[in-house]
Amino acid sequence: MARSANQKLKLLYLCRILMEQTDEEHPLSVQELIAQLARYGIQAERKSIYDDLGALARFGVDVQCRKGRSPGWFVGSRDFELPELKLLVDAVQSSRFLTRRKSDALIHKLEGLTSVYQAQQLQRQVYVTGRVKVMNESIYYNVDKLHAAIASKRAITFQYFDYNMYRQKVFRRNGSRYTVSPYGLIWNNDNYYLVAYDSEHCQMRHYRVDKMAKITVTRLPREGTDEYPAFDIAAYDELVFFRFVGFFL
Repeated sequence: MARSANQKLKLLYLCRILMEQTDEEHPLSVQELIAQLARYGIQAERKSIYDDLGALARFGVDVQCRKGRSPGWFVGSRDFELPELKLLVDAVQSSRFLTRRKSDALIHKLEGLTSVYQAQQLQRQVYVTGRVKVMNESIYYNVDKLHAAIASKRAITFQYFDYNMYRQKVFRRNGSRYTVSPYGLIWNNDNYYLVAYDSEHCQMRHYRVDKMAKITVTRLPREGTDEYPAFDIAAYDELVFFRFVGFFL
């Protein structure tokens, strides 16, 4: 019988099957593993399965064997244990700055870090009083760009806006772009704030990330190191947000 094109991938498919289809409560026997491989057009014998299981164990996969009335093989410890994944799912679901669509996408990815059976336990609904998911998914990407600018110590440009009574964007400075040097991000009162040096006013200022539009990371080096040689963002957070609760740009 001709060998399947997937035959050379047998070890990889076996690893996928163990990761996705097994856990401590749901082991698979060697015969069941052979049947699962057959679904991918891969032929296997009992001896080769034992050899492959040993190879995966030597590689670092926590392959374990359960004996008794329902013997079988399963993956024991993983990079993330189930309680850790539950905490991450709860954090994603309760995060205001993530849209419902982005939350669902992230949770789906977290489900891929455990078995299909344990993934069912991650379908949780965490309700946080008074917290409504935002509709603007750009915040997610804004934060990513700002982290990149902070890490590379580069200045950024952006437009800044407010909402009018009709929830329409009204750009400050008639839409003219701001140029600032990012130093850090602060999470306060369910909002992200960028702390950045404003060279025009020679001082640190903060900006709500969800009100920033068309962020561009420039090639200009970050400014403000002469004026703030040892800037402490934690101290800034306490000074601005703790002492003046309710005052935000």
